[in-house]
Amino acid sequence: SKYPDEVIVYSGHWDHLGFGKPVNGDSIIHGASDNASAIAWMFAIAQGFKKGPAPERSILFLSPTAEEAGLLGSSYYVQHPSFEMKKTVAVFNTDVFVFLGRFKDVTITGPGHSELDGMLREAAATQGRYLADDPTPDNGMFYRSDQQPFLKAGVPALFAKGYVEAIDLGKEKTAIANAEYWKTVYHKPTDRFIPGIHKVDGVYEDAILFYRLGYKLANSRTFPKWMKSSEFYVER
Repeated sequence: SKYPDEVIVYSGHWDHLGFGKPVNGDSIIHGASDNASAIAWMFAIAQGFKKGPAPERSILFLSPTAEEAGLLGSSYYVQHPSFEMKKTVAVFNTDVFVFLGRFKDVTITGPGHSELDGMLREAAATQGRYLADDPTPDNGMFYRSDQQPFLKAGVPALFAKGYVEAIDLGKEKTAIANAEYWKTVYHKPTDRFIPGIHKVDGVYEDAILFYRLGYKLANSRTFPKWMKSSEFYVER
């Protein structure tokens, strides 16, 4: 690569809480959507970079642990990074895919912080998708997932995925399915992948989306700028 000291980071935590209150005799929190789905997303993107043309900048795939315990893994990485924070171009983190198939939207958890939003809008348009804001920001995922230590260290980050309008369901039924997920599946032994019922083509499409976005950024000289209204704003 031409600029090996500049890096784009893809991240998704691989851990879970281990055990929880038993459901039908099963106490293991399997963590299919939270967060094995993000690891699959990362592997698919890594495969894209491996098979495709070599990017000009470095690409780092980071699977921190202890996210559930307070972002300990990602915080540790930011304090002991493989690439300098000022040479870390952007972070693409993801967490908690819902297995509802393909989506018309790409929902940003914590929009309005950097130029990455506009870059994502452009990439989403190549899939005929629109950007949406997180409908439930009060669940705090923006502050509880692994992009947070990077944001605090001055690195623009995106946490986005298909979420509010599944093509097969429409908006209303998607909202009902999501509410059900948070109530009966999230952080419980019921977080399993059920073949024949759950659909992963949305996760696959999101992997293509973030491969395109990362590839474009990896072959540019751009360091995405912060919006001045962001609480993380620093000059880049």
